[in-house]
Amino acid sequence: MSFLEKEDGGKQSSFWDWVIGIGLVVLIGAFTGFYQYQKRASLGRFQEADALYKAGKFREAGDLYEALKSAQYLTTKNDSTIYARLDTVESVQEQQNTAVIEAKKCAAAGDVTGLGAQLGKIPHRDLLNPEDLAWVDSALAKAPAAKP
Repeated sequence: MSFLEKEDGGKQSSFWDWVIGIGLVVLIGAFTGFYQYQKRASLGRFQEADALYKAGKFREAGDLYEALKSAQYLTTKNDSTIYARLDTVESVQEQQNTAVIEAKKCAAAGDVTGLGAQLGKIPHRDLLNPEDLAWVDSALAKAPAAKP
């Protein structure tokens, strides 16, 4: 017997070769399927957030974009769009909050014209916190000409 010769059981070796080969094919196929599923799901959520953003529903779009920041299956173009839109939502929210503060100052001073002008600067009410939203609703009832 030489060291280069196979011992008995050569047929068993070919059986295990097939098992390992088929296992690798199944594993690679499963990974590819999972990757494609995740990629389609991430792209679908991105398109949903994009549609909400274009419809002016900034709070819902912002929440979806925030969740998509950690998505691993989006392109760099999608990533840059996400961050740009989140910045836009944040700046619109800051503008809304500033308009509410100025409207409260006008209301406290009794300036109905200024109140109406400030309330007119609040087109995206969904970005306001609940207290400010309630105040804006009550102020709009008092100054109906200022509806955004």
